[in-house]
Amino acid sequence: MEKRVRLVDVARAAGVSQGTASNAFGKPHLVRQQVRDRIFAVAAELGYRGPHVMARMLRTGRAGALGVVFPDNLEYAFTDPVAIELLRGVGRECARQAVNMMIISAENQEQAISAVNNAAVDAFLVHCYSDNNDIISALRRRNLPLVGIDTDIRDAVASVVLDDYTGAAMAARHLLECGAGYFAILSLQANEAERFGPMDDKRRGAVSHRVVRERLAGYHAMLESGGVEVDDIVHIECDNLSEQASAQVRQLLIDHPKIDGILAMSDVIAIGALDAIKKAGKSVPGDIRVIGFDGIADGERTDPPLSTITQNSVEKGRLAAELALGEGDRRSRVLPTTLTVRGSTKA
Repeated sequence: MEKRVRLVDVARAAGVSQGTASNAFGKPHLVRQQVRDRIFAVAAELGYRGPHVMARMLRTGRAGALGVVFPDNLEYAFTDPVAIELLRGVGRECARQAVNMMIISAENQEQAISAVNNAAVDAFLVHCYSDNNDIISALRRRNLPLVGIDTDIRDAVASVVLDDYTGAAMAARHLLECGAGYFAILSLQANEAERFGPMDDKRRGAVSHRVVRERLAGYHAMLESGGVEVDDIVHIECDNLSEQASAQVRQLLIDHPKIDGILAMSDVIAIGALDAIKKAGKSVPGDIRVIGFDGIADGERTDPPLSTITQNSVEKGRLAAELALGEGDRRSRVLPTTLTVRGSTKA
């Protein structure tokens, strides 16, 4: 078996200390250019593969990376507008602290558990994942700092969440003030058991995702205060894709032609609703008022522009990363939302 070339071998051959050779790879700004070039040339000649990650971890006690666990596939993480903004914020803080980011998809539970068990990271972030499952158990066994984003996880060092209840209540109050009287709520996925379509009482009682639970509660409380009974509200559970939401809203308008107010739990879903209403020959906001949730840039460009509850997803991600990587005050944070009124609710 070919013997692995070690850093000490490179240092000896280059005529420098092992510390200088280590800095050439890990902290190059501390080593003069001429010396770095000599070390790198010797390393290439000897076939040195670079610093051993596990050895560095044992030496420094740090991996220099942050793990981010997403409940969806990796394609979603890089295409969903809110996920993109969240990762921008995480990346911003990682860059500030000079650490890398590892993204783990929880779509396949077995693969995710293996990735969690083997991840060379200093801390984990978990986005929108409910507490009681095997992936969270695997994260706990790592005994590393764990921060939840938009979720409440027992034993996490902290969480960063929105005031979803108040945001949803603001949206419902706004539609009431705009004159809507017959409502539909377009919900995000209620729990890990994927099942899209009408939400009956049993399905609403099985909600495990914090975001859905809090937003439903906020919508219901405000609508009930306006004289609208929960049983009179149509609830539809949607995949967070505009095309899928559009198809569901087209059927909704056939089954419930009196609907004149739509509360969507995401702007992506709301944009799908706008498309369906237009194809049905109805007007927004004349026939139906629509309000989303998130404040993504695409909502400003719809026809009419989308009213929404705006959040700062970049700051949410940045703050979560700061809490996970820091050693100071790790208090959980509840971030505010604001009502942004555009043409989809008021002419």
